[in-house]
Amino acid sequence: SDVYKRQHIYTAALYPDNTFKIFVDGEEKKSGPISDNWDILPPKKIDDPSQSKPDDWVDERMIDDPEDKKPEGWDDIPAEIVDPEASKPDDWDDDMDGEWEAATIP
Repeated sequence: SDVYKRQHIYTAALYPDNTFKIFVDGEEKKSGPISDNWDILPPKKIDDPSQSKPDDWVDERMIDDPEDKKPEGWDDIPAEIVDPEASKPDDWDDDMDGEWEAATIP
């Protein structure tokens, strides 16, 4: 039948190096760089020579703020505090276990 002679398997293979191959019935028909055949990649950017960084531009990722300071009383806050929800276990024996001290939390 003529219907079966017109059916084909088309395969498009895209590769990480931005190339492609087109196969028809397992036979390679076309290949090459994607950018030479289709406009699907973003255009390459060309630096504009008229644009430049200001003279006082700083390339450091993090810059210390000269006006930055700790809030009032910051250094007076203890690193750990006594856990307010801690309670002495019922089976705690001061003579055997020593004086009970509540756990501290950061």
